[in-house]
Amino acid sequence: MWQVLIMDDEKIIRNGLRKYIQESRLPFEPSGEARNAAEALSLIEQSTPDVLLADINMPGLNGLDLVQLVTSRYPDMVVVIISGYDDFKYAQRALQLHAYDYLLKPVPKSDLNRILAKLHDHLCSLHPDEVTKLKKEMTQESLPNSCDLSPIMAKITEYIHYHYNDPELAVPHVAELFHINSNYLSKRMKKEVGVSFLEYLTELRISKAKELLDNSMQNIKIGDLAIKVGYMNQYYFSRLFKNRVGVCPVDYKNSTRMNMY
Repeated sequence: MWQVLIMDDEKIIRNGLRKYIQESRLPFEPSGEARNAAEALSLIEQSTPDVLLADINMPGLNGLDLVQLVTSRYPDMVVVIISGYDDFKYAQRALQLHAYDYLLKPVPKSDLNRILAKLHDHLCSLHPDEVTKLKKEMTQESLPNSCDLSPIMAKITEYIHYHYNDPELAVPHVAELFHINSNYLSKRMKKEVGVSFLEYLTELRISKAKELLDNSMQNIKIGDLAIKVGYMNQYYFSRLFKNRVGVCPVDYKNSTRMNMY
């Protein structure tokens, strides 16, 4: 099993990440939790984990300082930043320090599962001698079976899943990235996936919003939730959510919590 150290000063976040990892069908397990960089360094020295999930905004030594220290001392450790800062400068700095990825809080379970799947492949490539000891269990939640898609469409749907929270995500932008015609992309997606680009993106965003609202450990505001899933206008998001789900986000959140008791 790949060992994961979780560092965050909020207990509710640590609990949520630990639960997600434990429920994953991938070969990862939490090796420890740290409230700050000093605790994280102590745990790393005791038993070097394969992966460090680190928050940026920490008391004392911050997450980016820790990443710089860890990557210099433990070059084989893979670091993933999980932060509340939606700032390109932070993400750019994290990547310059050789962080593997940069995720924004709150993190839907499906997003963490996706990064764990990527991490598993990455760790297997770094440690080929360990591969035979692990059973590779890959899951593809809510994505069409990649075997049923053409190579280009498999890459496009994967791109959408990684960038669904970009408010500028649209057919022309994606078509340009993949060097294909917009009309061709639209027709190809309708044929292979069964729905239009906008319908696919909207359903994905609503499903991510429901994931976060279903999680009792998250207390996200609706305005922040809208931005998290790619909508800059809270009221438009709320109308769209109600149209798709049948109730507004607040009522959905309240009903989910009532059902837990």
